[in-house]
Amino acid sequence: MKLSVLPVSLFSQLSSGEMPVAAWAEYAQELGADGFDTSILFYPNHTPTTLNKIKEELKGIQIQPVMVCCYPDFTNPDAMERERQIDYLKRDLALISDLGFQYVRITAGQNHPGLDIEEGAKVCAGCFEQMISTAEKYGVKMVFENHSKPGAWPLIDFSFRQEAFLAVFDKMKDLPVGINFDTANAVACGADPIKLLDQVIDKVWTVHLNDTATVGKWTPAAVGEGLVDFDRIFEKLNAHGFDNWVCIEEASGNGMEGIKNAVHFARKYVK
Repeated sequence: MKLSVLPVSLFSQLSSGEMPVAAWAEYAQELGADGFDTSILFYPNHTPTTLNKIKEELKGIQIQPVMVCCYPDFTNPDAMERERQIDYLKRDLALISDLGFQYVRITAGQNHPGLDIEEGAKVCAGCFEQMISTAEKYGVKMVFENHSKPGAWPLIDFSFRQEAFLAVFDKMKDLPVGINFDTANAVACGADPIKLLDQVIDKVWTVHLNDTATVGKWTPAAVGEGLVDFDRIFEKLNAHGFDNWVCIEEASGNGMEGIKNAVHFARKYVK
């Protein structure tokens, strides 16, 4: 396995431009991570001036750009808005490829009022399918997450409920789209995380190593100090032969020190 980090605790600095992406990547490198993750929120636009500046600043970084988290709302009840979401993500895939990232984390979309699970799963998988040719063209792998709620949305994720997540999984399991299994959301949604992991493990391409202080909603906790039983999860992953990227989602709010502590904790499992 290899270790990367998504610095949720630093999102405000990175999204505002106060902290350059290269400064974050350099810190991840100093901590001994094998790669670094970012959010699409860190990139204000797709202009050549902006992207060339970022690429120039990243030239001294030796570790791998791994994953960019995106937030498509594919469950939107407005068909035209779903088309916009597809087009937005296609453009993001071009940017992600340009910056050398390997994966894009995609979401189902928001849990819009009145959305039926079966219909939502069908619509979501249909949007995934429309993204495949663009992802393949740019050499970026799409991974779908059992997600909770980003700051980018007012509503929780449609797939936060395990029955909705599994319904989407059932519709997309034959597509060339993997699973990004989030350890915290598997607990926060009220599922048995080991049973949930077991149902999707054949499609798990990446893992978000994340923690939660509560069940019923995701409440960020320092990794290793919440409710997630990482011993059992990694026992299951190892038994299945998982040997790919484990991406810490560090959201404790403890800044650089929280990220440092999370990397130290994760190295117990990712060596």
